[in-house]
Amino acid sequence: MEYYSSLDASKLDQETPTLFELISANQLEALLSPSLRYVLVHYAQRYPGYLLKITNKFDEINLLLRTLVEWYFFKYWRGSFTENFYGIKRVSQTPLSSKKYNASKLTQLTPSMIEERRDLSRVQSLVSIFEVTGLSYLREKLNYQYELLYSKLITNQLNATEATSTGEARYIKLQLLFVRFYPFVQFACKFSNLITTLLYLSGSCKSPSLLTFLFKVNYARLNQYDYSRNEPSLSSDKSSKLDRVNPPSNLERFANILKDYVAKPSLKLSKIILGTIFPIAIFSLKFLEWWNNSNFAQTVAKSQRNDLEEPIPPPSLLKALFIYEQNPAKFFRANSSCPLCKDEIHNPAIIETGHVFCYTCIFNYLRDSHKLVRMKKAASENGLSSEEEPEQEKDDTQEKRIYSKSEPGTSELFFIDKGGRCPITGQKLLGCKWNEVTGEFDV
Repeated sequence: MEYYSSLDASKLDQETPTLFELISANQLEALLSPSLRYVLVHYAQRYPGYLLKITNKFDEINLLLRTLVEWYFFKYWRGSFTENFYGIKRVSQTPLSSKKYNASKLTQLTPSMIEERRDLSRVQSLVSIFEVTGLSYLREKLNYQYELLYSKLITNQLNATEATSTGEARYIKLQLLFVRFYPFVQFACKFSNLITTLLYLSGSCKSPSLLTFLFKVNYARLNQYDYSRNEPSLSSDKSSKLDRVNPPSNLERFANILKDYVAKPSLKLSKIILGTIFPIAIFSLKFLEWWNNSNFAQTVAKSQRNDLEEPIPPPSLLKALFIYEQNPAKFFRANSSCPLCKDEIHNPAIIETGHVFCYTCIFNYLRDSHKLVRMKKAASENGLSSEEEPEQEKDDTQEKRIYSKSEPGTSELFFIDKGGRCPITGQKLLGCKWNEVTGEFDV
């Protein structure tokens, strides 16, 4: 479409659409089913009880709904939904479609006569609907079946000799034939579509696909005749109602009520949905596709992130120095000496935090750690420095004196909770458990 927008409109054929318009319509049509599937799967994850069954049958439901929508557009606009979005329609091939005649001028002179002759037949309409909806459904199912059978073939799971019955062996042979010849059939269809597309591009024919070429279906632009035909007529049948002598029966009254209050509002609502809401949704989908594929979105995103991408300034060094001088951090460096007795480690023992102590030192420390916490608290209340480590071995008289000076409201559970921890990191050790019988920690 970007290339088509740069072309000179005066040099283009006013009757035949360009190949770029048809390609854009096909690309937009290919986006419809994946977009609907994505939305349905997204909401099926939130409401699986309601939408899970619909998600599992999405292909069949999508085929039915798309067929109904395409039937409506082919009936009233003689083109698919996406083709109508680009102002394209399908017409039957007539002798006037030849290059000898100027179809655009003939259509302007006698639009009703030309358009009635070019109207699609029932077979052409069915083939066109099948090309839009049924062909994509069959292609998806056949591709899935081919991938499934091909994986069985390369793993030696399709062996007719291992079949238990003749019917099963015949079915396996058919599967082997399908796996063998399906790529060639697919290549032939794509190659034939490529040939017809090149012929359409060169102007030799007006059918860009194989099915449209075989059933003599051409492409044309929507004109004023198509829009005027779908406009609501201003004439009414009031005169026929006035000329009626006998009153309507009850059945006719009921039918008129259904027609006025059910059929007509439903028809108007369907026309509004198909003619207004769907094109708006298609335009939004096309805009989102352009937004994600263009560099404009990345440029806007980068311009909005400029302030956030700047390097964060470092914190104030003076404030950090002041905090360090007030509360200098303590770092423990491992060496060959015991952190508790400050002597060389004898009979080394490692605890859960990974630090190594003398076995007797760490055992006595963990066993009486709640007493040491009580002694530290009492020493801090007496004005002693909090950095001095109290000695581990204290006599009973000194311990009782310190305990008596402690705060009377302090609970014994507080000291028990603070005990049984690593003397370096302060982490609670899982191997130390409080024994209420002995009043000590079991290590």
